[in-house]
Formats: sequence, C-alpha cells, structure tokens
Amino acid sequence: MKRLSRLGIGGLLVAAALTLSGPVVAQTKVIISNDNNALGLKGKTFEYLKTQIEKELGDKAAVELHHSGALFNQKTQVQGLQLGSVHIISPTAGIYSPIAPKLNALLLPFLLSTPNAIDAAMKDPLIQKEIISELEAKDIKPVAIWINGGRHIGYRGSKAVRVPEDMKGIKIRVQSADIFVETMKAFDANVIAMSWGEVPTALQQGVIDAAEPTPNAWVGSKIYELVDQITVNGYVYSFYIVTANKTWWEGLPADVRAGLERAFDSTTSWNWENGARINSESWDKIRAAGKTVVEIAPEERAQWIEAVRPVWKKLGNDLVGDAVMTRLEEIGAANR
Repeated sequence: MKRLSRLGIGGLLVAAALTLSGPVVAQTKVIISNDNNALGLKGKTFEYLKTQIEKELGDKAAVELHHSGALFNQKTQVQGLQLGSVHIISPTAGIYSPIAPKLNALLLPFLLSTPNAIDAAMKDPLIQKEIISELEAKDIKPVAIWINGGRHIGYRGSKAVRVPEDMKGIKIRVQSADIFVETMKAFDANVIAMSWGEVPTALQQGVIDAAEPTPNAWVGSKIYELVDQITVNGYVYSFYIVTANKTWWEGLPADVRAGLERAFDSTTSWNWENGARINSESWDKIRAAGKTVVEIAPEERAQWIEAVRPVWKKLGNDLVGDAVMTRLEEIGAANR
C-alpha cells in the first residue's frame, strides 16, 4: 500500500510539473530532400530555407534536411514526395516531366532564357492551366520557383565545342527528361541519361565525355576539375520547381502553413538575389583553375538555335498546342 501511495504521489507531482510548464506544443515534422550537394546554389538555398522555417515556426516544426540524395536521389524523389515519405523537394522542371510531360515545353532550348521569362511563364494563367495543373493532379503542390542558371556544355577534349556539329559523337550526360535527350540528339551527340550523383564517377571512368549543368553545379560538385573546357551557350535556363506533397500541405494547421509560406517567400528572395552572384563567382573559380571557357559568337549561337527547331515542334507545338507555344514565345521574346 505504501508503494502504491508513493507511485500515486509521484504521478501527481509529474502532472503538476507539466501543468506548471505550460501546454505541450505539437510539432509538425518537415522532411526536406535535396538531390544535390550542400555547396551549390540549391544546397545553400535549402540551408537558408531551414533557418527561415525554424525562425518562423520555432518549436512548432522539426525540420529534417537531407543533402546529396541521401534520402531520395534525382530519380526517386518525385515518387518519394507522392508517397509522403518526404514533404518538400525542388528538382529541375525536367525531373517532373515523366508524370507531367507538358513541363518539357518550359525547358525548350533558347526559349525561356532568363529568370524573368521563367517567372512570367509560371504566373501566366494559360500556362498554369495547360501545364502546371498536371502536377497538382498528381498530388504535387508547387510552392516556389528557385533559379539555377544557364546550362553550359563542358567537355573532356582539346577541340573547342563552338557549333552543334562539334557535338557529333560526344558522349554527354543528361537528365532522363525527353527535352534534354531530344535536344542533344538534335546536336548529333551520343546521349547518356543518368542521375546527377553518378556524373563524377562516369567522367572519371570515361563513361561520358561531357555534361551540361549550371556554373554553380559545375563548382559545387567539383566536376569542372574533370573537364578541359566549358562552352558558354546557355542552351537552357535551368530552374527549380519547389513542391510539397499536396495532401500534407493542405492538411497542415493554418498557422504552420502560413509560417512555411513566409519562409518560402524570404528564401525565394534570397535565391533570386544571390543566384547570379554565385554563378558569377563559379565562373571565376573555373577560370582560375585553368579551364578553357569558350565564348561563342552571335553567328555561332544562331546555328545552335536553328538546330533545335525540330525539338520546338515535337515538345512544343505538338505537345502543348499552338496557343500555348505562341504564348511561351511571346514571353521569351519579351524577357530576353
């Protein structure tokens, strides 16, 4: 009896202590997966997002941030998001294209070539209706657009890649999205699709001769050390569509969702303000390492643009229709 009394008193003391300390705050777990490293623009942007979520929500949120594909890699992250195993991802638009094919049109080479063009396209009502809605239908909620930069072709070889015909036979890694595969085929390259994490080893072992990421990704991954030259043609302006699992997002408490929205707003501003600077600093590092940076002339650029006309038709007009394609061309021309 005495033992029971002591346990009873102990329980009352614990209950009293909890009452005095205030109500227990329910935590929302926020799991974020970054398919890239922590050192590039995307990795730094995610780190900034983590600090902003913690600033806005404090004890209301427990943030897990996983870099370098440690949780889900480039190939598996979209499925992980749909399953709810991760809450937030930010792949490039092409990664979503297997489940939302019309997104290929946003990456047509030499079409939307600046951040302002991307922003205008993503906000356009016609494009939202005809293209972006494909994601929400798959339980994927777009919550922000982060910039990445122009994609440029780097090559292990002594001959400068100045025009499309210089790409003939070069083994180049691309994402598995149709837009990248078809574009490199138009240049007569030998196209090899693989996950980003496999690229350093593939270059070292000669499985591929070339890759085509943005300057910050060349430096963040250190693969610029594995090539001899990089051609500045910016054939695609790469951007990230940051998405949340739609069911999870819409089921969040209103105050938590509002805090996340504020965190995304400030992080997106940071990304846009710092993206150009980080890419410029990346070019400085590439040049300082003694790598050849090939600047193409306007007449050479015209040859690249002409070579991708069939891609515009196949993954533009034929995929999204003439009206949407016309709108994309108008936005691209107005925001060069």
